[in-house]
Amino acid sequence: MASTPSAATDTVFADGFEPPCPGAAPGVTPGIGSALLLRGTVVTPAVAFVGEVLVQGDTIACAAVSCAGQPGADTATLVETKGLIFPGLIDTYNIVLFDVFDEIDWAPTQVYTRPNWSSDPRYAALVEAKQYLNGEGLSPVDLGCEMDKYGELKALFAGTTSIVSSASPLRSCYASLARTIDQQYNDLGADYIQTSASFPTAMAANQVCTNFASDSTHAYLVNVAEGTEASALNQFAQLGAITTPLNCLYAPQTAIVHGTALGDAQFTTMSGAGMSLIWLPHADAALYGQTANVPLALAKGINVSLGTNWSIAGSHNLLEELRFADAFDNANWGDVLTPFDLVQMVTTHAAKTLALDAVLGSIEAGKKADLTVVSGNTCSAPWSTLVSARPRDVRLVLVGGVPLYGDTVLQSAAPSSPGCDAVDVCGVPKFACVAESGGTASNKLGQTLAEIVGNLTTGSADYDALNLTQWAFAPVTPLVDCP
Repeated sequence: MASTPSAATDTVFADGFEPPCPGAAPGVTPGIGSALLLRGTVVTPAVAFVGEVLVQGDTIACAAVSCAGQPGADTATLVETKGLIFPGLIDTYNIVLFDVFDEIDWAPTQVYTRPNWSSDPRYAALVEAKQYLNGEGLSPVDLGCEMDKYGELKALFAGTTSIVSSASPLRSCYASLARTIDQQYNDLGADYIQTSASFPTAMAANQVCTNFASDSTHAYLVNVAEGTEASALNQFAQLGAITTPLNCLYAPQTAIVHGTALGDAQFTTMSGAGMSLIWLPHADAALYGQTANVPLALAKGINVSLGTNWSIAGSHNLLEELRFADAFDNANWGDVLTPFDLVQMVTTHAAKTLALDAVLGSIEAGKKADLTVVSGNTCSAPWSTLVSARPRDVRLVLVGGVPLYGDTVLQSAAPSSPGCDAVDVCGVPKFACVAESGGTASNKLGQTLAEIVGNLTTGSADYDALNLTQWAFAPVTPLVDCP
């Protein structure tokens, strides 16, 4: 039984919540078994309580005030987090191969009414640089694995464990680091997610409807109503009219990406059909001067999740996007979105958008052990703490039960082989387990952080040396921005 939200803390606590502060420093006590037992403030995220999360293999075996008596708990490696244990964050839309670039490489120079920014010469040159690095066309290099892993590392350092990446072509290296959730190499055994970065053709739309009927597509993420002019708004009606039978994409599997032009009538249709909305506040505000009307969508009962879009005209990571969303809400909607609401958008609501709420998005026994631990106010405001967190505050990240990133004081909980890289994140010493066992020249799973960065830096410099455009795009952007 949970208490009601507190006006002072804007949170929901489990009955009997007793904050674990002050307390001893975080640390690891090795066990003799294979399980991990994390202690801290568990934010499920529906409620918060002081307790434990027992991880067996890639699965959460227990989440409770005490997991004593559960098989493996007494021999588990104990991780005293002295922090807030959240579900791993889920980025429901990110064009990840662009995340080696940022706003220094390209940023909008005006407010647009539709996506005609794509004709900007500097943006076109950036796309050519991205295609060169990704091995597209006649490019003599193929650094697509490095580009994807670099983007995943930017996400992982901010507590993100799953990303809708829109990465292509399909590569086995996508199986490393954060889950490339919309690819078959997502360590979930299957991929039932389809994405469309542009408005679909009738043939493509009808195929999606066929996939809905055959249960081969569980989530369809489609760019609709991007921009502010009438043609953007008209796309929503066209999405219903383009298919045979009519309106078959007005379905619970469909999530509208952007939706900046949508209004009351369209949200009413979406609500009735059980559709979701993917909110991209930073990118849409930068490009179009407005975002989707999230308060109206929520009032209609629509499931809303959050995405970063990309780091050139959006946020560099999901923590930055949370802070931007909070600030945008405060400035434009009178602070109607609580920290609790925002956290749901990157956890439970995100998992529902992707039809993966049976395995991701919350801390429950039987779900995948994707967990993010942050330091900060464990006493009274866990949701607000996450919304204001930065990568330096991320204490530990597990993907599939494996600690991949965190404070060096907790590194002994991470795999000892093939080893982890030491990194400095805004003055805080961290570890990042980038290389995986079984790496080969073709799958590149054994690459270290230094090798990834080195290959990308060299590839970018080689491209710039070709002098194909008046702009240079090297070196690669920082993994994190430090305020």
